[in-house]
Amino acid sequence: MRNFWLGYWFKDWNFPYKIGYSIVIIGSRTYFKNFKYLGKEKIPKNAGIIYAVNHQNAFLDPIVIAGQADNPINFLARADIFKNKFVYKLLRKLYMLPIYRQRDGVDTIEKNQKTFEDCYEILNNNGHLIIFPEGNHNHKKTLRTLKKGVSRIALGTLSKHGNKNSLFIVPIGIDYENHFSMNADVLLNVGNPIKINDYFEEYVKNPVEVINKLTQQVRQNLELVLINIQDHENYDEIYYLLHRFSLNNENKTEKKFSLRISLLSKLEWLKENEIRTYEKLLIDIKIVRSFVKENKIRPYLLKNSPLSFFKIFILSLLMTIAFPLHLITLTTNYLPYKIPVWFVENKIKDRTFHGSLKQAIGVLLFTIYWTILILLTYLYFGKELTLLITFLLPIFAILNFKYWILLIKLKGAWNYRRAIKKENFSLAIKAFNSINKNLGIK
Repeated sequence: MRNFWLGYWFKDWNFPYKIGYSIVIIGSRTYFKNFKYLGKEKIPKNAGIIYAVNHQNAFLDPIVIAGQADNPINFLARADIFKNKFVYKLLRKLYMLPIYRQRDGVDTIEKNQKTFEDCYEILNNNGHLIIFPEGNHNHKKTLRTLKKGVSRIALGTLSKHGNKNSLFIVPIGIDYENHFSMNADVLLNVGNPIKINDYFEEYVKNPVEVINKLTQQVRQNLELVLINIQDHENYDEIYYLLHRFSLNNENKTEKKFSLRISLLSKLEWLKENEIRTYEKLLIDIKIVRSFVKENKIRPYLLKNSPLSFFKIFILSLLMTIAFPLHLITLTTNYLPYKIPVWFVENKIKDRTFHGSLKQAIGVLLFTIYWTILILLTYLYFGKELTLLITFLLPIFAILNFKYWILLIKLKGAWNYRRAIKKENFSLAIKAFNSINKNLGIK
């Protein structure tokens, strides 16, 4: 995650973008447990940049990248959200450009040409643009078929403005440890930049062939920086293995990502060369997954020695003693935390929008709620207590969240002690150990 930076307030950016940028960088620090940006140094300087990014999480994908940039990034967004004149002006202030689809009921070629012309101008002036070449979003960690728009816009820029200014497509893989919940990791992984100028001379002679060639190169570079599960039939089992099993007790985001890539490569090799072992692994994963779901525990409990009854009892006693204090301090942060969760889970059907809305609404509500609390404290109790409560509010929020996480783990420990008495426990342990042995998970 980037260092704390207030310099953007003094940049020549549109004011709405500065507000949005504030929400994004604050939200990223509070919503994600760990935020890692690998390979940022690969991004060329003093050049037009098209970021070609896999698209898993709707609005969250572009904003997590924009929040790490030192300059505004332009976005292509579906045109139907630009219909209102006020919204259109606001979105343009946020450096968003409309892209029209056939379903929009307009002359898409003519309308999009204006957007493409704007993109050419932005890139020729060393601006930055995000494009999601898959053309749609889906939470599954599978790289879908790429559209050719990213290649057309890149080569179209050079066709209009000449081949003098440097232009690059920079692939970025986004990897969310958990797409829908806070306190998870997110990794931005920059791949090798593709210099478009090197393709231009051949493009003039064979435009269709070069567009296809460049699109394929973008795909190849993207595949190297993300998790790409290609076994669609067994996707759920593979995803569960990669993200729910304890990966050698590793905590660093980039190390966990590397281990997942390594495990996925092993699985792909087994599928091609030892199909029976592969099918047995899938059966074992289903056994473990069914057992932990039935008993409401996490797979790591099958690996680590459980706490003794005495330790669980003492921890439960301490949590009970601390519970009244937890409830009191919870009044300072429960509502701004819970309202966004309630809203997205009950009002937003597409789960890929949940993360971005939770983050944005949460930052706004916490700001409003804490401002009200600080003002009321000042009005009724004076300046000294106001300074104290201002200092304590974020501490209370952190402690309440830590208490809640510990409570979940404690509940899991009790559930585990009940689970070990069940008949299918030995079968689950056997399947769990077999998976770890075959894949070399320690």
